[in-house]
Amino acid sequence: MKFVEINDVSKTYKPKGRKKSLPVTAVSHVSLGVEEGEILGLLGANGAGKTTLIKLMLGLAAPDSGSIIINGYDVSKSREKALAQVGAIVEAPTLFNDFSGFDNLKYYAKLQGGDIGKERIDSIVKLVGLGDRIHDTFKTYSLGMRQRLGIAQAILHNPKLLLLDEPTNGLDPDGIAQMRELFLNLKNQLGTTIIISSHILGEIQQTCDRVAFMAQGEIKAVKSMEEVNYGVDSMRKFAIECSDLQGASQLIGAMGIEAKVQNNAVVVIVDQIQVGEIVKALVENNIIVYTVNKIKRSLEDLYREVSK
Repeated sequence: MKFVEINDVSKTYKPKGRKKSLPVTAVSHVSLGVEEGEILGLLGANGAGKTTLIKLMLGLAAPDSGSIIINGYDVSKSREKALAQVGAIVEAPTLFNDFSGFDNLKYYAKLQGGDIGKERIDSIVKLVGLGDRIHDTFKTYSLGMRQRLGIAQAILHNPKLLLLDEPTNGLDPDGIAQMRELFLNLKNQLGTTIIISSHILGEIQQTCDRVAFMAQGEIKAVKSMEEVNYGVDSMRKFAIECSDLQGASQLIGAMGIEAKVQNNAVVVIVDQIQVGEIVKALVENNIIVYTVNKIKRSLEDLYREVSK
């Protein structure tokens, strides 16, 4: 079931202070569906239109044309109902420096109303991994801790959809890994649908179920991670580590299959049946096979391809 439906949405802006300037198209005829419970990566360079699209989803800007439906409600016509089950971080989270992490969450819990008590706050704090520092003041937090507290604030009301704009910006590798674990926990433990806007290719490749490639305000392609990693046909690139690389390369070549020796392995592009036949032939010719690994495609190469 699609939790988010973006239908032919466009948005232009008039540059500030330039009366004679032509409008700038930030989002152009974007259509995109997001399934309930999936993590979708919105991938693009700075200026591709990612942040504008997220602001349109949150009703922070109105589209010039098209519609955005969240949980069955049109954001333009029924914003309050559409966003009742949405949490978001756009740019830096707004939290109070002199409050502790816990007091920040308690303050926002009161603003949101409903039944958000200490037990709920404690469970969220544990989920985002801030248990040891939650009673320290926010101004003492590292950038990664600030991001995690911002996400805690965004999910206090247990939203079904979480919109995150560049959530790992400025984080070190440990902080990025912690964020990745948090996103997967939100999906697996709470069933949260997550849209992550980012230009960090490797992080998207490790986190998301699908990726939408955005450039010049347009969605250029939408791919599952299986398609991103290995392509759409049955052919895959395999690296075969064995006891005789040159002998294996020649033997595979004699089978009519192109083989190259790269990085201490023989690399071939074949289907699953053929790789089994190759391994059998190598073993029958006294070549010991150590490992057979599928090689993932580079998300960066794919991004360049679809951006063109």
